[in-house]
Amino acid sequence: MERSRKMVVISHCLLNMNAKVEGLALNKGCAKELVLSLIENDYGIIQLPCVELDMCGINRWGQVKSQLNHPHFRNRCEELLQPVVYQIEDYLANGYQIAAVIGVDGSPTCGVNRTCIGAWSGEIGEQYHTMEKGATCKMIQEAGVMMDVLREMLKNKGIHIPFTAVDEESSKHTLDI
Repeated sequence: MERSRKMVVISHCLLNMNAKVEGLALNKGCAKELVLSLIENDYGIIQLPCVELDMCGINRWGQVKSQLNHPHFRNRCEELLQPVVYQIEDYLANGYQIAAVIGVDGSPTCGVNRTCIGAWSGEIGEQYHTMEKGATCKMIQEAGVMMDVLREMLKNKGIHIPFTAVDEESSKHTLDI
C-alpha cells in the first residue's frame, strides 16, 4: 500500500480532550470534526505532548501564559518536544511533507495566534481578591509557551512548517491545510 507521505503535528488535546483542564473540553473524546477531516484527507498525525498535564497533572487549575512562561517550564517543553522534532527531521529527510503544526488558540501553551495572560496567581478565595485577579485575564495576539519553544526549535534546525490553530470559540473545528 502506498503511503500518502502527508503529515500534520497536532496539539495533544485535539486528539485527547480528556487532557484538558476540567470544564474546557468541547467534545467527549477528541476534536472529531478536525480528526475525521485529517483522516479523510490521508494525513498521518503526530501528537504533541501535553506539557501542562506533564507538569501539573489532570486535576490542575486553568492557567495563563504569564504563569507558565518561566525557564523551568520552557525547558520542560523543550525536553518533551525533542523527540517530536527528531521525528519531523526524519520524515522530512525521507520525502514526507509536514503540512502544518496545529495548535489551539487561547491556550497558554498551545495557542498559535492567541493566548491568555493576566495577573492570575496566589490563593483562591474572596479574601485573596480572586475575582479582581480573574478580571485581569485577557486574550492577546501571541503564541503560547510550548508553541514559542517549538517554533524556536524548528527554526534552529532550519525547518519551516506553517503553524495554524483551531479556534475553540468558533463552532467550526476544521482547517484548510
